[in-house]
Amino acid sequence: MKAKKRKLAQSDACDENEPVVKSPQTEAVEDTFMKRFEFSLSNEVCEQLRSPKSKRSQRNYDLPTLGAVVEYAGAAEQPPLDENPISASKTGWNEGIIRNFENEPGDQHEADFLNIITRYVDLYTQPTPNCYSYRTVYLAHALNHVIRTRNLVISNNRKLELAASKGLPNDDLVESTRDQGFVRPTVLILCPFKKDAFDIVQRLERLVFGGEGKVSIWNRDRFNTEFKSEDPPEFKTRMPEEFKELMTGNNDDCFRVGIALSKKVLKLYEAFDKSDIILCSPLGLRMILDGEAGKESHLISNIQIAVIDKADIMLQQNWEHLTIIFSHMHTQPSKIDTDISRVRQCFIDGQAKFYCQLLLFSRYRHELFSALMLEHSLNFQGLVMQNSSCEGTLDKIEIPLCQELRRFDVADPSEQALARFNCFKDYCNASLLPGTCVIIPSYFDFVRVRNHFKRTEESFVACHEYAPKSKISRARDLFFHKSKKVLIVTERYYYFNRRPLRVSLKFFY
Repeated sequence: MKAKKRKLAQSDACDENEPVVKSPQTEAVEDTFMKRFEFSLSNEVCEQLRSPKSKRSQRNYDLPTLGAVVEYAGAAEQPPLDENPISASKTGWNEGIIRNFENEPGDQHEADFLNIITRYVDLYTQPTPNCYSYRTVYLAHALNHVIRTRNLVISNNRKLELAASKGLPNDDLVESTRDQGFVRPTVLILCPFKKDAFDIVQRLERLVFGGEGKVSIWNRDRFNTEFKSEDPPEFKTRMPEEFKELMTGNNDDCFRVGIALSKKVLKLYEAFDKSDIILCSPLGLRMILDGEAGKESHLISNIQIAVIDKADIMLQQNWEHLTIIFSHMHTQPSKIDTDISRVRQCFIDGQAKFYCQLLLFSRYRHELFSALMLEHSLNFQGLVMQNSSCEGTLDKIEIPLCQELRRFDVADPSEQALARFNCFKDYCNASLLPGTCVIIPSYFDFVRVRNHFKRTEESFVACHEYAPKSKISRARDLFFHKSKKVLIVTERYYYFNRRPLRVSLKFFY
């Protein structure tokens, strides 16, 4: 996405040959960036990283705030998570980032997030609701990664220019200056709504500029106009606080913004091939990967930090977008515009996926989140997964409820949906008494059940995300007055509407 840039004073202009940040770094226990950059992988090690996580060595910890976590070892040795935890001053971050980071409000989980994320290991965790310190941590980490990467490229540019001016370039120097991927973007941040992107950019701005009076952000007015939160809606009925937070703000789920950092200027709406960070929704990115907006999968061939923020909401939007995005990630582009002599050997050898840190944040655990991490977490530095405990809620309900769980066998995991549907037909269909509500997680499963009810001439009505409001109102009215025996509802419809399912006596999930 290209946009006109406002004209800056000469003192504000960015010099691509000048380091992004000049201030010194604090002394670190270990330079995790350079250690990761210089780490080389053999083909045998890559095959081991592709093997199931169950074959790797594991370490279990009980961290102060995250609780029980399991660490799957990678190819690189990692110190125990519960020994010598890393603080902001020991991360190796730029001095300015540390100062601005420490000025940000945090919470009790910040120390554990900082200790894990700055080690460049993959992480799947469930943050406490309404606590967003994890965002500040991963943004500071990503910002430091971008700065170090750009400064390394600029430093090597100067080495090559100096050698060329003296007529001294040689093969060893050229090999030592391989510091890039096929494209410039190195960080991908996926979030569900524009209001989340707005918060991310605001935090990024504070980490870059801190309390400085002079702030240089290109296209700031345009970004504020398109992404700023709208007036909160009025809720006519009692709703949980979680739903109020979900529906308050700018809930547009189709967007993509390129962000570039150069010297002391933050560029919004930069062309993607000139960006350091791609901030987008799953839908917005998919549209340019294999959708109507083009075939631009090369833009995510060089991603070294990938963040999935609020995966629980993305699950209710369309999880297929995530699976398609990760199937395109780190594929080698068919057309290369970069100087191939500067491309790192690991990218040429197709090893980019082993150098990518994957971070997934969600309010709760889900098998699809675990499956995505176990399949796409190939980071040579390992994976940490939080095993948060789930507390039951039946004892908190005043009206006694009977809960029955049914297990069915599946020979082939790919036939899971069909086996579940057959189980529903054989057992549940005979138990459909008046006042029965069937809640279905997938729209495709919903279509299958709806067609089955039509064939069997079952008395039912349906509420789903594609139905007009008038049809929804009529369906709920017919079910309420018992003119129809069964109400089938999709999870996505209920998640984004939360209309009371009145007179429901029996639920099937």
